[in-house]
Amino acid sequence: MDLRESYSQDIRIFDKYYKWAWMAVLVAGIVIFSQTGGDYVAYMFNLILINIIVAVGLNILTGFTGLISLGHAAFMAIGAYTSAILTMKLSVPFWLALPTSGILTGLIGFVVGLPSLRLTGIYLALATMAFGFVTEEIILQWESLTGGADGLSVISPTIFGLTFDSYRKYFFITFISLAILLFAAKNIFRGNFGRTLMAIRDSETAAETMGINLGWYKTVSFTVSAIYVGLAGSLYAHFILFISVDNFTLLHSISYIVMIVVGGIGSITGSVIGAVFITLLPEIITFIKDYLPATVKIASSLQAAVYGIILMLFIIYQPTGFYGFWIRVKTWWRTFPL
Repeated sequence: MDLRESYSQDIRIFDKYYKWAWMAVLVAGIVIFSQTGGDYVAYMFNLILINIIVAVGLNILTGFTGLISLGHAAFMAIGAYTSAILTMKLSVPFWLALPTSGILTGLIGFVVGLPSLRLTGIYLALATMAFGFVTEEIILQWESLTGGADGLSVISPTIFGLTFDSYRKYFFITFISLAILLFAAKNIFRGNFGRTLMAIRDSETAAETMGINLGWYKTVSFTVSAIYVGLAGSLYAHFILFISVDNFTLLHSISYIVMIVVGGIGSITGSVIGAVFITLLPEIITFIKDYLPATVKIASSLQAAVYGIILMLFIIYQPTGFYGFWIRVKTWWRTFPL
């Protein structure tokens, strides 16, 4: 067992130097593969990185604060449409539209988080789901701004005169954005703010007894979570170059929940694992469809059914997700008497 003897050791991101080496090899491999593997590979890498940002953002709220949201697709829509409108209709440069989208989404997240002062559990989930439906309706009805059901075209971003008009080029924007946001999230949860959120998650009564302002921290958690997802929405809009309400439905919100459950609730590493798995899942379903019975193959809701089955199985048999399973295996290996 590894025992940490100082505060500096406790807060260290990687406690062994060889872990830095492995991380460097992994990053180099991802970059090389994304640039040499073809357009489809670059497309999937971009999508995975964006979904990791969403999963980390949702885990801030659900995994670390204990609040359930079924409206995070709406936050992503707000970030996407804000960035698209700023760049397409107001000629705002992408480097400014990206953080603006995150800030605006965060402000809306603060307002949406206010019901968490009185609502918990399933009631909060229903409230956030209603927020998602309201957002969809606003997008559909505000045709002059959002394009309504016809959607909205988005331009490729240009930064310092360089246009990121291919999946390979755009990969560097998503990769750098993810690296910054992962570093920020890691530091958030090593500080007082993160420990306060976890105290609220573990016991609101105990946290309140300790003098923690539950309402303030819950709404701030909603805000930070929404900022992450809003930034992901902006990145997504300029990645696929066309957005419509169909990109931000309840099914998408459910898929984000499945990501953090499968990967591991309350874990940044789990967010990464879950996002990778669930992003690749539709491709896996497409591949195995040819081997399924005809009645199953033609089912329009096959993907939703698979999400439901996976969610149910993990909640029953593996509630700590892939990351929790890995921790148990690693602990068993380290304590195995050899």
